Amino acid sequence: MKTYKIGVGNLVSFLYASGDLSSETFQNVSLLEGTRAHQHLQNQYLSSDQAEVPIQLSYETNSFHILLLGRIDGILVRDGYTILEEIKSTRYPIYSPEFKLNYEHLAQLKMYAYMYMKVHSISEIEGRVTYLQIGDHQVRYFEYLFHLDELENYFLDSIESYLLWLEILGAHEQLKMESLSTLVFPFDMYRRGQREMMSAVYQTMIDNDILYAIAPTGIGKTMATLFSSLKSLRDDTQKIFYLTAKTAGRKIALDTLDMLHEGTLETKSIEITAKDSICFLEKRECDPKICPYAKGFFDRLQEATKDIFQNEKLMSRSVIERYARKHIVCPFEFSLYVSYYADVIICDYNYVFDPITHLIRYFDEDNYKPLVLIDESHNLINRSREMFSSTLIMSDFIKLRRAGSKLKPTIRTGIKHVLDQFENYNSRFIDQLFISDKSLNNDFLESIRYLMKKIENAIKENPYYPKKTEVLEGYFSMLRFIKINEYYNESYLTNAEKIDNDISIKIQCLDASKFILDIVKNKTYGTVFFSATLYPIKYYQELLTQNQGETLKIQSPFDKNRLKIIVMDQISTRYVDRFSSIDNVVDIIVSTINSKKGNYIVFFPSYQYLNQILDQLPNSLDADILIQKKDMDLKLRDLMIERFKTINDCSQLAFFVMGGMFAEGIDYIGDMLNGVIIVGVGLPMINETNNQLRDYYQLTFKKGFDYAYLYPGMNKVIQAVGRVIRTSSDFGIAILIDDRFNSYSYRKLFPPEWKNYEVIRSKQKLEQSLGIFWNKMSNQ
Repeated sequence: MKTYKIGVGNLVSFLYASGDLSSETFQNVSLLEGTRAHQHLQNQYLSSDQAEVPIQLSYETNSFHILLLGRIDGILVRDGYTILEEIKSTRYPIYSPEFKLNYEHLAQLKMYAYMYMKVHSISEIEGRVTYLQIGDHQVRYFEYLFHLDELENYFLDSIESYLLWLEILGAHEQLKMESLSTLVFPFDMYRRGQREMMSAVYQTMIDNDILYAIAPTGIGKTMATLFSSLKSLRDDTQKIFYLTAKTAGRKIALDTLDMLHEGTLETKSIEITAKDSICFLEKRECDPKICPYAKGFFDRLQEATKDIFQNEKLMSRSVIERYARKHIVCPFEFSLYVSYYADVIICDYNYVFDPITHLIRYFDEDNYKPLVLIDESHNLINRSREMFSSTLIMSDFIKLRRAGSKLKPTIRTGIKHVLDQFENYNSRFIDQLFISDKSLNNDFLESIRYLMKKIENAIKENPYYPKKTEVLEGYFSMLRFIKINEYYNESYLTNAEKIDNDISIKIQCLDASKFILDIVKNKTYGTVFFSATLYPIKYYQELLTQNQGETLKIQSPFDKNRLKIIVMDQISTRYVDRFSSIDNVVDIIVSTINSKKGNYIVFFPSYQYLNQILDQLPNSLDADILIQKKDMDLKLRDLMIERFKTINDCSQLAFFVMGGMFAEGIDYIGDMLNGVIIVGVGLPMINETNNQLRDYYQLTFKKGFDYAYLYPGMNKVIQAVGRVIRTSSDFGIAILIDDRFNSYSYRKLFPPEWKNYEVIRSKQKLEQSLGIFWNKMSNQ
């Protein structure tokens, strides 16, 4: 007899969710807020009342043994009668005419009422669904009297309906585990270092540990991490999260899973795409009166979920979109819901680590055991700081005043309070345009809270306000600001900056390692940080997980003699020396182009420097010039990359910016790229915020300049050079231009495969060395 453990919440969510995707759905009441709302009511309970009461009920059929599990929010005793309470928190105005009891919430109460009556052998019980409005703590009750005989059929029908779905899930789970037991590596041979990485990743997941892996290009790290994580799966609560910073990384993961699916693997894998990117509307409007994919979303969700689950293994963005259009459901919310039944979830970092947008069901609740793979994790230090920071801009409140000008009751007084606070900051900008405080001004914070309440009341009275979307966008910006402020600690500063008569107030996180470690240690069941450029590895350990975690360093599988590293240390590219460096840099570019027809990229530290060099290129240069522009979109980027795949009569020379969209996550294979020229050491811009990081890192780790400037800059350099050799048959050159590259502090950061670098200080010697290298490679 098969045993199923069923959570009441999962059952009612699948069977009884109905209606529209309303604004309430998008307001993301976090677990913390929901818990506080529950506690607000439960703290008012009498001594005879009980809160958060676990309950379970066993039920058997001829084929199944079912253990139904749940937790009743409150069991109250009033005038001798017992009342079951189901508490739900919301930002939606609960006394507006549009507010209705959610049938899913009533279904949950009905299931608990039946279970309670069966366990306690009683025939009737009172119950109520209690809605608590976040912010002002208004309460609204929906009260019922339940009889056991009346709920009997309801309970049995619910179990029978859900069992049909569980049988589908169970069949898949059995098929998945059988396929994993017989799954074999899809290639005849392992690449150098690949098996070592697979073993380390597998053990990390088995031991629920942390691993940092330097995994050079060419070892097949995507296959290594996914294959070994899949082999570590033991039960249906485990899910693999493959996190990437860029779209290109998601595609590689999808292709890897597709290859495994072509073999014996039977898993369900899904790609989660950002809401704005995947939205079908020209401009996202999460309002069921405007968006047909939000209207009746929950009415169609169950059938859409069954359809895609039973017919697809690899649920990429295009597959999600196809089924979303077929069933007329929001593609973003659809993908999130389907992910509950997927085995592998491919998504951006923020779905795990962002305190506002992370996936609550996976990382705030105990239903699942996430195994997390973090690709290109050198990006996570900066990304994590930004996730735990938040900014408000004065001009946005002026726009908000305009958008909400016709709201009654008015929000203008609330906006005035906020603008007055901005003016207080403005009065402090006397001899400087940047001000930093160790704490956030409480008056500013209170003015934001006051305005938020004004907006809540106004929207409650005007649910169909024409510019409701614009007003809510301002509201959510403030909501994020307030939430981020709850994390404020000794690693935070409040920065006010004035630019072009506009003022920004930023809660600036300088170190998010405490928060990242908490997620990794307490909410995941094995985490692997991996990248080709985790140099030095201790820097990443300290700034991500406070020195916790094992390390693995794998050597490059490629012949180091196929990459010619040249250091031109007679040139300074420091800001003060850039003008005098132009002629020398141009000479190096010309010599490189003349040495061999091919495709070359010059990486610059800034657009300004790029344009200075571009203006001085000789007209006689035999090369087509490709130039990266600011704010270039992905379509233009892809078109430019396609240019590298074409055969041309002359060389192609690309001018790109270090650390940008062309510098990592792209495979320039074979003759797509013959060499790169790195102009400068890639230091982040020297500004107030980076200097704050320097000061904080110096005080905390005694490595201020290294952590704030040197290591992030050198990471960009290594990433850019890493574009040249992508397969064992590739060969090419990398020219590093700056005297600092030949200093000890930079040389010690060179990857092992760079140790044969050559120092060259003249144009003639460069041309000679390039000629020798190209001749040697052509004769192999």
